[in-house]
This record gives sequence, structure tokens and C-alpha cells, in this order.
Amino acid sequence: MGDAIVRVMRSTGLVAGLAFMLSLSACATLNETECESVNWSDLGRSDGAAGRSPSYVQRHREACAKYSLPVDESAWRAGWEDGIRRYCTPENGLSAGRDGRSYANSCPSDVAPRFESAYRVGKRVHDAQSEYDRLKRELEQLYDDLEDAAKGEDRRKVRNRISLKESDLFLAEGRVRDAERLYDRYLYEEAAGRY
Repeated sequence: MGDAIVRVMRSTGLVAGLAFMLSLSACATLNETECESVNWSDLGRSDGAAGRSPSYVQRHREACAKYSLPVDESAWRAGWEDGIRRYCTPENGLSAGRDGRSYANSCPSDVAPRFESAYRVGKRVHDAQSEYDRLKRELEQLYDDLEDAAKGEDRRKVRNRISLKESDLFLAEGRVRDAERLYDRYLYEEAAGRY
């Protein structure tokens, strides 16, 4: 039995090592052909429009260095400046936050406050909904545990946990409603400010 465990550990280590190697190769942003033919301005615009930070060009530099190919950083930076301004709108901040996407603090200082304010409003809805969904799953599991509990004492403990979880879920539902009200108020105020 000990030999079997060693074999499993070795194969698991091998699998983990292979997975690690594959993840490293997946980190490369560009392959050799792309490094040779990419339009750096378009790539910068695309990176900016995805909300990537200005330091993201370093990843391209590292990828292309493997093939001894240069990066046109000034063209990339010009494209990035255009793309990041397309990304850093309040509408996109609201959407990114609500979808739970991360924000790399990449918006230029003149547009960051409005983007970040909208992002926080959207993120509050996402976080409240995520917490509610998590608590609901936990409550459903407790109901399953109650069905499986055989002894009266075990059933009582599970019922107590269900009662506490139901209270938590009720409070979480209130946080979802509050976050959605804030979201709706933000949309109303933004719409009113445009007209």
C-alpha cells in the first residue's frame, strides 16, 4: 500500500508540474508570429479597452524578448491611451462592477473618479447578490443535512443552524435590495445629469 501511495504522489506531482508548465506558457501574451506582425497601436488600444494597466506592455516585452523581437512601446502607449479612455466610462464601470470583474486601477486621473464611483455601485450589487447566493446554497445544504440526520439531538442542532442561516439570508436579501436601490438611483441621477 505504501508503494501505491508513493506512485500516486509521484504521478500527482508530475501532473502538477505539467499543469504549472502549461500555465507558464499560457502567460505569454504573444507568440513569435504575432510579435513580428502585430500592429502595436491596435494592440495597445485593445489592451486599454480591456482595462489593462499601462504596465501590461511589460508582458508583451517579455513575450517578444523570447524571440529577440522589439516592442514598439510608443505606438502601444498611444493606442493604450485611446483604449483606456474608452474603457474608463461610468457606464463601463457600472457594468464591470455588476459583473464582478476586477479593476486594475488603470484609469487616468482625470476620468478615474467617475469610473470608480460607478464601479463601486455596480460591485456593491454583485457582492450583495454573491453573498445571498452563497447563503442560499448553504441553507439548501442544511436542509439536506436535516433529512440525513437520524438522531433527535443531531436534528435539533441542524434546525438551529437552519434558523441562524435563514436569518442571515433574510439580512442578505435586504442588502441586495439596498444595493439595487442605490444602483437604480445612480442610473436615475446619471440620466438626469445628461439632460
